[in-house]
Amino acid sequence: MSSVVIAYQKFPTPEAAQPLLTLLDAQQIAYEAYHTRPRFNAVLGTTSAEQFVVSLLPEDFTRVRQLEESQAANVPSNFPSDYYLFKFTNPELWELLSQPDAWSSHDVALATHVLRERGEDVSDHILQNLRALNTENLAAPNPRPTAWIVAGYLLALAGGVFGLGIGWSLWRYRKTLPDGRQVPGFAPADRAHGRRILWLGVAGVVFWVAVRMLAG
Repeated sequence: MSSVVIAYQKFPTPEAAQPLLTLLDAQQIAYEAYHTRPRFNAVLGTTSAEQFVVSLLPEDFTRVRQLEESQAANVPSNFPSDYYLFKFTNPELWELLSQPDAWSSHDVALATHVLRERGEDVSDHILQNLRALNTENLAAPNPRPTAWIVAGYLLALAGGVFGLGIGWSLWRYRKTLPDGRQVPGFAPADRAHGRRILWLGVAGVVFWVAVRMLAG
């Protein structure tokens, strides 16, 4: 069993996370909650916003998600008639149910209710298979970022620190799956490029620093 917590869910504010924190406290499940600063991912080209993160032990992910869904299903909610989920098609609702980590527990519970009202068979067995397939798809490596690999080598040779960031991201970037497992974000060949770019970047920085010192 792991003793290191990883991000389970991210919220815009601590207040939005309070229902989850209350549930975790009631069930005596270990967690950490903290604010994050905006971070830029050099390879993915994205910047994360400031968020309030709740982290759990990986082995608690599935249990907590089941507790959240069970709690939401047992709490009456008066959704307005124009609530956006009522406009979802059945395939869209099934897609939502396959990705419970991307939606609130109340939306998951409502999607289940709506599908059953429409005559769909939403059994636990079907949901387990659907979510297992989604997790398998998420575990697949990201597409090769060819442009970033080329840029990484060029920047590393030029002694640019940005090249180091690209190399590190390619080599060490990991994805957290809905069941709490963490897997490499890129294929082995792409991670090998990242490792080479990183060390080439270190050598490039050292070389150009030495050149400037000698020139000075």
